Amino acid sequence: MQLLQSRVALVTGGGRGIGRGAALALAGLGAAVAVVARSTGEVAAVAGEIAAQGGRAVALSVDVADWGEVEAAAAEIERELGPIDILINNAAILGPLEPTATSDPAEWARAIEINVVGAYHCLRAVLPGMLDRGWGRIVNVSSGAATGSGILNASAYSTSKAALDMLTHAVAAEVAASGVTVNAVYPGIVDTAMQNQIRAAPVERIGAAPSERFHGFYERGELQDASAPGRLIAALVASDLHGEIVSNSNARAAELLRLLAS
Repeated sequence: MQLLQSRVALVTGGGRGIGRGAALALAGLGAAVAVVARSTGEVAAVAGEIAAQGGRAVALSVDVADWGEVEAAAAEIERELGPIDILINNAAILGPLEPTATSDPAEWARAIEINVVGAYHCLRAVLPGMLDRGWGRIVNVSSGAATGSGILNASAYSTSKAALDMLTHAVAAEVAASGVTVNAVYPGIVDTAMQNQIRAAPVERIGAAPSERFHGFYERGELQDASAPGRLIAALVASDLHGEIVSNSNARAAELLRLLAS
């Protein structure tokens, strides 16, 4: 299928996990893809995979928390691939895995900088062009940690995802009827490096309950492959849905995937 032929996508955190899954899925629909992360080898490998399958891709090492780097990257992507039509805001870190009372302030703030300010930077860099052209797709990769009390002893991550949900709703309201859609996804429990990091955290820091919970996901084989949320993200991009948060487990996700396959 070439539903996204001639479109250009920017995928942050694209070197592995959900970002890699989204980059490959979008390329499979015909989009040219800019694979962005702080790493160099990983993004180059994903861009190489896309090229090996006949697609167009570039790899860039970018810290999304740095506005200057994001601006420069957006300009380079436009030179290499063309105007950016699709943004997948996936870059994120966990931040401190311990009670807030003993957390490191700099580490806590860094999670907000990458997970929220970084998403804003990327959105700010590409949104004006999307509005000028009257077409764009923005998908923010959020988390169920944005709901309730979040992940116990991971307040920075949980807070950042709740803020990302509000950013999704706020910008969606601003650009309604413009041809640009803004949505978010809750990808579910996915086999990623972040899951490894949580399981590796000392019990005395993260707490017994979260430790047991995340070890349980792994031991029971409940972690889904990152290609699954990647397909959901691509299905959302290919749709006209706007202003929604789509969970991998709800009826809307099933509908989007069914439409993509039809």
